Amino acid sequence: MVNKDEKKDYYGVAPVKSVMKRIKKDYDKDSKDWRVISSNDNDGNLDTFITKKPDAYWLKSKMLSPYSSLTMGSVVRNIDKDIDDTIGKKLSPNTMLRLFGMIVPIKKDQNIMAAGIEKYSQEHGNYLKKVIKDREPNIAYQMAKKVDEEFNKKYPQRKNLYI
Repeated sequence: MVNKDEKKDYYGVAPVKSVMKRIKKDYDKDSKDWRVISSNDNDGNLDTFITKKPDAYWLKSKMLSPYSSLTMGSVVRNIDKDIDDTIGKKLSPNTMLRLFGMIVPIKKDQNIMAAGIEKYSQEHGNYLKKVIKDREPNIAYQMAKKVDEEFNKKYPQRKNLYI
């Protein structure tokens, strides 16, 4: 039985549950050489890029509290040719390593947990957004729009608390 809110189209914007199922499926096939890079966008949302050649998963999150967020995601196919391998290997003075953790509810009694060390770099995050924008020009706007729509639908009383 498929929930009508879930989309099978992993190329577009989908709730984080759909994208995390896809990430877990790919991770279970091959658990080596995964990278997590994050940065913030101009609206204060957290952009998280989970990369495994040849694909990248882009998650956009609006924080609801220190422990929860509203997140949407998208899959970008075959961008390894466009991304320089040094993004995953070099640290600049503006780069920080930090703990990464995410728990995504799938069913009432089933969750997907992801944890490890991520690289936080505004510079690398902006570069990945530029590469993805060249390939799919509208995806950043669509993800931000979808996150805001869901936030306004689920938390209308909090809509005007944020500027």
